[in-house]
Amino acid sequence: MIRSVIAAAALLAFAVPLAAQDSDAAEPSYGEIGAATAPVADAYFAAYTSRDWDTLEPLLAENSSFHDPTATHVFGPVRSDGRAAMMERFRVGYAGISHMEFVTSRRMISADTAIYEGVLHWGLDIGGGTLVDTVTPMVIVLTIEDGKVVSHRDYVDYAPFIEAVRAAST
Repeated sequence: MIRSVIAAAALLAFAVPLAAQDSDAAEPSYGEIGAATAPVADAYFAAYTSRDWDTLEPLLAENSSFHDPTATHVFGPVRSDGRAAMMERFRVGYAGISHMEFVTSRRMISADTAIYEGVLHWGLDIGGGTLVDTVTPMVIVLTIEDGKVVSHRDYVDYAPFIEAVRAAST
């Protein structure tokens, strides 16, 4: 008896939001939001991973933000708020990157959110003529509103990079 009540409650909890969404014609559906998100997110992702800043910039909202909380212990705080600050980070801060190639293992579009999971093949000039080449697991999470990227989050396993830096420094 209790199981059937719980099952009925769960069905009702899921049915109410879906029914409400279907009845409100002014609001876009989950599918419509995802269909609008995908081309913007994919274009931004392609521009980011190829370091094509001129293509990326118009895809950013004025109030956009970039954050890589996983970089703090490697590079210090990595956060930029606003399109101008993000573009400065990308154009100046990424200037030492010699190459980037993202190999996607999974892509997911969920309404206004796009998630790309894979590995990043990249090289970084760490100074003194030393180029560190590495492959790091990475997840990129983008949030899209009104056809623009409003939030970009990177999550990187920097352990392979740190090992490559150690190897290059010896």
